[in-house]
Amino acid sequence: MPTIFRSIARSAIFIIIFAVFFASTAHSGIVVFDQITTLNTPIYLKAQTKGRFFSTGGKRVEIYADNKKLKQILTGGDGYGYLKYTPPRHGMIEIEARSEGHRDTGILLVVDKKDKVIFIDVEGAFKNNLFSDQVRVDSRRSVETLSKIYKIVYLNTFLGIGLSRSLLQREKFPESVTLKWQGATLLKTLKNKGINLHAIIGSAGVIAEAKKYIEHRYSFEETKDGKTAKDWEEILELIEKDSKETLTEPENQ
Repeated sequence: MPTIFRSIARSAIFIIIFAVFFASTAHSGIVVFDQITTLNTPIYLKAQTKGRFFSTGGKRVEIYADNKKLKQILTGGDGYGYLKYTPPRHGMIEIEARSEGHRDTGILLVVDKKDKVIFIDVEGAFKNNLFSDQVRVDSRRSVETLSKIYKIVYLNTFLGIGLSRSLLQREKFPESVTLKWQGATLLKTLKNKGINLHAIIGSAGVIAEAKKYIEHRYSFEETKDGKTAKDWEEILELIEKDSKETLTEPENQ
């Protein structure tokens, strides 16, 4: 079977298995979305009120940050509600939303403009985890290694946010935010906030969309828009090598 068809097949199997396995995580009530920003840069915290299958608007929602109540908001007709917030510190801030007996939590990751951020496409980077226990262990250890040097941001492409979060928690990956992948639109927004878009690991399609904004791009799939790696060990080697070359570039010019 050609490589591209094997990749598509594995991606489909990944989505189906986890959609079924984590179906119980789908819930009604309230959803809080993870966010990332830089220190003292305002951001709109985002929550959604919903029924079993559809959003429900006109609901009162209490928003908390680090267990401190910020304000009560009202969701619009589409079920979404927003609250402008300026984070007072670096690190991960727990955001909680409560509405009519339901609650959900998310993460606001606050980084410094000098912090290097590595994006990891959950489906594209971890799809082989289903087929090998060793790959699953290697991927977790590699992300843990990266998290000691860089800020990690997970990307959700096809799976829902809840499913992606459940997968990462179940496999004990380092805690961080999970953002909905919106291609260049997302990256442009983050860059405008002063976030250092250092590298991305994911499917060939995702790294192709990131080409304009992220210099270092890696995939386990064949691609002309980045570097192809055979395993996580090679990913670590490539990131280390490319990061060192980036640091020495100004001196060589």
